[in-house]
Amino acid sequence: MPDSRPLSSHRTTFPDGDRITVAVCSVGRPVLTRALSELAAGDTGAVAEVLVVDNTKDGSLEPEHLAELLAPLPLRVLRGPGSASGPGGTSDGRNLAMDRATTDVVLFFDDDCLPEASWATEMAAYMAAEPGVAAAFGFVEPVPVPGGRVGTDKVPLLGTSAWGEAEAENGEKLWCPAVSSPHWRPGIATGEPTVPWAVVGSSNNMALRRSLMLPERPVFLPALGPGTGAGSGEDTEFGYALMAAGRSVAHVPQARLRHDSWLRPAVAEWTHRCYLRGTVEALGQHVMRGDERARTLLIAYLMYFGNDNAYGLKDLGEILEWAYGDHVPGQPRQARRKSDQS
Repeated sequence: MPDSRPLSSHRTTFPDGDRITVAVCSVGRPVLTRALSELAAGDTGAVAEVLVVDNTKDGSLEPEHLAELLAPLPLRVLRGPGSASGPGGTSDGRNLAMDRATTDVVLFFDDDCLPEASWATEMAAYMAAEPGVAAAFGFVEPVPVPGGRVGTDKVPLLGTSAWGEAEAENGEKLWCPAVSSPHWRPGIATGEPTVPWAVVGSSNNMALRRSLMLPERPVFLPALGPGTGAGSGEDTEFGYALMAAGRSVAHVPQARLRHDSWLRPAVAEWTHRCYLRGTVEALGQHVMRGDERARTLLIAYLMYFGNDNAYGLKDLGEILEWAYGDHVPGQPRQARRKSDQS
């Protein structure tokens, strides 16, 4: 068993049992090419293999080109669940990677994220030093832009949320989601179960230990996440489920990457809708099974969103109709009746 002393960030050789798989589920974002190039150019001594799950609707990723970018790292490209009707779900793609990996630890990033040179080594070292940790989340910061900064806010009972904010040259507000708060405590999270994005991180920088996943269920619920009606929430549900089951989850700020996802207002609003749906449905999975802690968190989250959102939404019905339908903030809600569908 590895000891728990701090490991050097320059450690470049790992025993076979401590090596990891790096995995990414891609819908074909252009950033993937740069991300794989930067991964290969960094410290890869801990990486046993790279898995790329092709979640494009037509299987359009080119394995030969990806292999050239990563050489000499071993690469496997897995066909995800995409179809002519659209890209496959991220949950299905990640579950496939977890099933096909040959190492115990699988380190995930998203195809709009850029790893720092020591990213994989730092996460592998932490997971080797802490064999009881089921999931570890690294530090995510926005790709630097002029005037860019990270904003944070305390969400009562849940923790602290974080995002990037900046302005485009034309004065438009820019927003970068799924970044880390500098206020999160490094190491294993303590206290009552909560949503991971408020205490440790998101799934765009996440290492999972296959041997400590929850039994008799998928790692990620296929009904949640990008590519589903919820649009997000797969990592919220998964992280909460781990904590509720007594598994250890951790924040590892030395394992760093950059999120290349500055969104303009229309896309930012759509993303906010997806995040609200995902959080409601993720916690709702547990509420519907009688989980009182999840119920408390869901109420707290909805109260927080209702009292402090950028769209002037106050009424719960308006919030949910905005999240799930075509409601425009500031306009009267659409009149509906049962006979509308007859």
